[in-house]
Amino acid sequence: MNTLILWCLFYSILTKITTSSSSSPSSSNKIPLYTIEGQVIFPSDENALDNIRILVDEGLYIGIPLVDGTFMISGIPSGSYIVSVNSPFHIFEPVRVDINTKGKIRARAVNFIEPGKVVTMKYPLRFESHTKPNYFQKREEYHLTDILSNPTQQQGMQNMEDAQEIQETVQRLNNFIEPNYNYNFPDIIDWLITHVGGARRIRSPPEETTDSDSKQKRKKSKRAKNQTD
Repeated sequence: MNTLILWCLFYSILTKITTSSSSSPSSSNKIPLYTIEGQVIFPSDENALDNIRILVDEGLYIGIPLVDGTFMISGIPSGSYIVSVNSPFHIFEPVRVDINTKGKIRARAVNFIEPGKVVTMKYPLRFESHTKPNYFQKREEYHLTDILSNPTQQQGMQNMEDAQEIQETVQRLNNFIEPNYNYNFPDIIDWLITHVGGARRIRSPPEETTDSDSKQKRKKSKRAKNQTD
């Protein structure tokens, strides 16, 4: 019985040792981790560090700045990361941080248009306020030029000008045609003779009649009727 108890204790101790040795990795298999350091700088008259977070790859690792703006983000393996400052009151330019396998850290500007163009920056990182975000659109003011520049208004004004111009043109044509119709207006037959050929027809002006001539014609017509009767 005693031997059985001893064997059970020995077996339990052996299994515990084997499981603990298998669960704890050796020092040769550990991945080296590094720390990203920097500082966030604001104007001297502002204190807006309350709602600021330092984001590595948009939240894969998060850091909180201290009162003086400095920060440290630990536990980061080697690789390339984009470090940005998330603030509701200011806008900061992001920075790309490259960490090689030997632990050397290099900072460079983020350039999505030309990734091959490298512009190195200082390390530890230094974030300065670029500008303030604008969450509201400024309300447009009323100006008289807005009415004049309206396409509908311009089209209406153009139509009025065209109508007035057409009316003036028609009036000029009427003034030209009416007094000169009997004498100066070209005859279609004369135009054809001139351009096609042949003898030109001489157009005689219409006879002018007066009131006395019309009265004499009326008297003659009455006499002729009386004689027939």
